[in-house]
Amino acid sequence: MPMKRLLAILFALCRVLPLQRRKVVLLRRFPQWGSLGLVGDYLAEHTDLRVVRIENWRRLSTIFHLATAGTVLLNDGFSPLAGFRFSKRARVIQLWHADGALKRWGAAAGEPFPEACRYTHVVCATEAIAPHWAAAFGVDESCVLPLGSPTGDALRALPRVPEPQVLYAPSFREDDEDSAQVLAQFDFKAFRERLPDAKLLVRLHPKLCGRYVLPDWVVDATQDDLFELLARVSCVVTDYSSIMVSAAGADVPVVIFAPDYDAYMASERGFFTDLRALPPGAVVHDFAALLDELAAPGDYAETRRAFVGHHLGACDGGACGRVVAELF
Repeated sequence: MPMKRLLAILFALCRVLPLQRRKVVLLRRFPQWGSLGLVGDYLAEHTDLRVVRIENWRRLSTIFHLATAGTVLLNDGFSPLAGFRFSKRARVIQLWHADGALKRWGAAAGEPFPEACRYTHVVCATEAIAPHWAAAFGVDESCVLPLGSPTGDALRALPRVPEPQVLYAPSFREDDEDSAQVLAQFDFKAFRERLPDAKLLVRLHPKLCGRYVLPDWVVDATQDDLFELLARVSCVVTDYSSIMVSAAGADVPVVIFAPDYDAYMASERGFFTDLRALPPGAVVHDFAALLDELAAPGDYAETRRAFVGHHLGACDGGACGRVVAELF
């Protein structure tokens, strides 16, 4: 019997048990807790709701909790939910692990979420990006609640002590050859010669952890805590990764290094809008220009603030409170 069918049967059996309206399940499907964890902490501190955190869904208890919870919050896709017949009194809320509306994903990129039919709400940061989130999850825009970003609030409050460290964090590519090509475009030798006093850290997508050999003087920060990294790096270099939203939210200078910009934007995985219209910092298309920018960085503080306002909103410390007030 297919696994999803078996899970659906187990869920149906557990549905005969009473619904626990005050039980809130946090189903973590992405490696980091992010906004999901922050909202969970707020619920535990400010309400009398019972919060159940699930990191490993491959347990029978997971099905029991999902079937009997009044509210389920998750931070990534989980296709088995499509076969779960939730109570009409239950809610399934998506608190996506990334902020902003940069790359098209999900239904907007031809990869719909089958479980989106179970979503009662999707939380995003701002009204400006709500239509893009509705398109990505394939839900009506009325289901998308622009309540702010708990992660953005935490980033804004992050105490920074910058050191001469550059974090290179390229975006995930579906094709192994494309991923290898992205790393090949970064001239590690030229970086070391031009910026001998700067420490270089590389953060790959979690799916690529351990799959590429970096020069021995480069620090592999793929598994490091993102907040700890942003607290100390002086600059973040990326191409199309949503890490640019996190970095800008923490007021870390960002440089976009995108040699294949036009081709990427024309692809199915391109951006919702042209990044050059509202970038978080300098946009360069060749490595020499990248080194020039890193050696003599420009002042993009106003540009960065505008970018943050569009993708993260006010970052006023009240996002968790708004989420809880609206939903609970």
